[in-house]
Amino acid sequence: MSTKPVGGGRNRGAPGSADEAAPLAERAAAAADAELRGERLNILGAVGRSTLSPLRRPPRVPDRWSFFHVMARMEEGFRTLSRLPLPTRPRGYINSMPVYLYDRADLNSQLETHELERMARMRNRVRIPPSPAEIARMEEALRWPALYLSGAEFHHLARAVNLGALWAAFDADIDARVKRLKITRRAFHARKLHGLRIIARELALRRVPVR
Repeated sequence: MSTKPVGGGRNRGAPGSADEAAPLAERAAAAADAELRGERLNILGAVGRSTLSPLRRPPRVPDRWSFFHVMARMEEGFRTLSRLPLPTRPRGYINSMPVYLYDRADLNSQLETHELERMARMRNRVRIPPSPAEIARMEEALRWPALYLSGAEFHHLARAVNLGALWAAFDADIDARVKRLKITRRAFHARKLHGLRIIARELALRRVPVR
């Protein structure tokens, strides 16, 4: 006597023997359908319903300005700046050479050296332009060193703040960068933190809303 699944939908109350007898593709499709409906019954041993969590947590806005939040805003500004289109300037000379067509031997060589995969990733890369709100936040944050560290005595602080945010935004090798500046990493971080604290203090004194 065969046991039939209980319930109307797939993957609802089905015994283990029925799951084992079903083809793997059908079981995977049933599990995917149940997952889309938020049902986790008999899916990898989980029970109940799952709540869809956001892919990215919204950034937490503190109650008042701090040098941590100033640094985070400036890093965000540099990342937004990198997503903007190229500046609208005269293009100058352009490449008029025809597109090179690769033969089978070239493609096989590129496949062995992973060059073909790298070129495919570059061609399929999509750059999503920032929204007007993101551009406004970028313009606000990147103006802070020029506004609050504008004096001659703050020149090194402003440079350290800008470079520190830029390098942190793109995970640059800070040791190699500070070596080119002929300065120790400790001195560079001291200048950066001093500049960030001045910016945070000025933002708080001018009652700029924290966002």
